Amino acid sequence: MRHGLFVGVATAALCIAGPAYADVTVTGEIDLTKTIDVTETVDIDTDVLLDVEVVLDAEKFAESVAIANQSNYDNEACTNCAEKEDLILDSVNGNEGVASLNQSSGNLNNQGTLISVAVDADSDFDIPGNSGFAESLAAADQRNGTPDALAGDDGSYSDGQNLVETVNVLFRNGEIQNSFNGNTGLVYGNQATGNMANQVNVLSLAFAIDDNGVAISEADLGQVNANNVVRESSSEENGFGVFKVASTSNSLNGNTGIVGVNQSVGNMSNQANVVSIAAVGSDLPTF
Repeated sequence: MRHGLFVGVATAALCIAGPAYADVTVTGEIDLTKTIDVTETVDIDTDVLLDVEVVLDAEKFAESVAIANQSNYDNEACTNCAEKEDLILDSVNGNEGVASLNQSSGNLNNQGTLISVAVDADSDFDIPGNSGFAESLAAADQRNGTPDALAGDDGSYSDGQNLVETVNVLFRNGEIQNSFNGNTGLVYGNQATGNMANQVNVLSLAFAIDDNGVAISEADLGQVNANNVVRESSSEENGFGVFKVASTSNSLNGNTGIVGVNQSVGNMSNQANVVSIAAVGSDLPTF
């Protein structure tokens, strides 16, 4: 068994469009049990039990996991008279493969790009009924506020409040112009001009190159914003308001593959692109 640790995304990113061919009889059992607890003002408990029976004497395995955790709490921004501008102009165009760009002129921002790829592309097996197994998991958890970002039984929050108290800021601009065009493969971008933003792009790919097999893909996203205070231009009697502009023009055109871009000029925002792809097949499409 061979495991490929990386693959040119220019070749693999579109594999989601290809069919997975399988003509098998049932012999094994896969049990997937998942529990998600989300508590804000609403409690959500989810239990999922998935039973799949297949005839699968797998000789090849590919498993990929990408997980991002970002937290922003117990911060204070008092950047008076500090105009900020993020510009992405005529950039990230005509790339092949993987392109990632993070840009931030703001304060206390978390930005990240996570990519995990697993490929089992060994074609030397000559076993009747040979099969492959591919599993991918992509997950992101972003929290803005208290460490747990959860209210107590009385509705109050623990320590960790984020505070923005900024005055006399005339503008805060984020601009993307003539950018992220004509790319092939994977393109990710983050732009944050404000304060205390969480931005992340997560991709997990798993491919088993064979005629028969099983593919399982999972993507999870959790985002919480709690216990934060913004008092921009309200602390002084004659404070100026902040004029904010987020613009994207002549951009994100003519791409082939996966494109994810986050843009924020505000405060305490959570933004994420989470993609999980698993595929099994001996004739997966390429670019």
